[in-house]
Amino acid sequence: MERVRKLLRKLADFKNLTSEEMYTLMKEIVEGNASEAQIGALVMGTKMKGETPEEIAGAVKLFREKVVKVPVKNPEELVDTAGTGGDNSGTFNVSTVVGFVLAGAGIKVAKHGNRSVSSKSGSADFLEALGAKIDLPAEKVATLIEEIGFGFIFAPLYHPAMKRVIGPRREVGVRSIFNLVGPLTNPAGVKRQVLGVFSADYVEKVAKALKDLGAIHAYVVHGKGGLDEVSVEGETIVAEVSQKGIRTFTFLPEELEIKRKSLNEVKVSSPQESVEIALSVLKGDTGTPRDIVLLNATFGILASGKATELKEAYQIAQESIDSGKALEVMNRYVELSNKV
Repeated sequence: MERVRKLLRKLADFKNLTSEEMYTLMKEIVEGNASEAQIGALVMGTKMKGETPEEIAGAVKLFREKVVKVPVKNPEELVDTAGTGGDNSGTFNVSTVVGFVLAGAGIKVAKHGNRSVSSKSGSADFLEALGAKIDLPAEKVATLIEEIGFGFIFAPLYHPAMKRVIGPRREVGVRSIFNLVGPLTNPAGVKRQVLGVFSADYVEKVAKALKDLGAIHAYVVHGKGGLDEVSVEGETIVAEVSQKGIRTFTFLPEELEIKRKSLNEVKVSSPQESVEIALSVLKGDTGTPRDIVLLNATFGILASGKATELKEAYQIAQESIDSGKALEVMNRYVELSNKV
């Protein structure tokens, strides 16, 4: 435990850890060489000091090694739309519906998610309310991704290394580096994603970590209204990660000729309500829910490489919904998840 104490003392002095030091600290925790009090100290220490991109990347590298892997062919083509959560916005499951839209456009999606922590309906709660079987093993998730272009990876089944930190995280009760590790540790080895973060302070940090971790093309976003999504209410801060480097900019709904709308129009109080809104969007109803789905799907399509311009990606997203292909993917996913 002396190695753990040494690194925790460094955090207590508000000194940054190197990527290697954070990797070592996480390794000690996962292998049972740290007490619950020390895990709690790590949560609070990184929170108060502020996590660096190097620390985030070091933690992710360890948890990626320990994850139960989903054996998908050509993982470099996959896209994920998972966010950090923790934005307390209460919106319907935008990122999951976006996953169906991307799959309807011919893009393979490995959707990584969990039950609700801060929202009214987590992605797992939403998919269960749809009637899907969510707790599938890796081989069956891979089959769904290959056959219909969409598979859901239920996080608790794939991250056994996280079990050591669940208790202390819950007891301390603050957002921490572990909220960032989850969406960066997709078990299918995704290198393309749209990743929403709960605070604007993390947009560039997470983008730098993604670059260090070998992302091919990704967008880290934080939207007006505190959203871990692209917002329909106003501006979204975006960091694009590509082979060229990192580009940070502000995106406005008006760039795609979408009028700003209140987030109150996309808020729900239960998974069942989220399902109702999702179905209305995928059946072609117009309105604010459709707009926010299209905005987020646009960035997912750009990340996939299927389009290189905003308006082109937006048109592909519209076509996926209006042709009925996105709805078809959703229906097939629910059906096949209960059969595989």
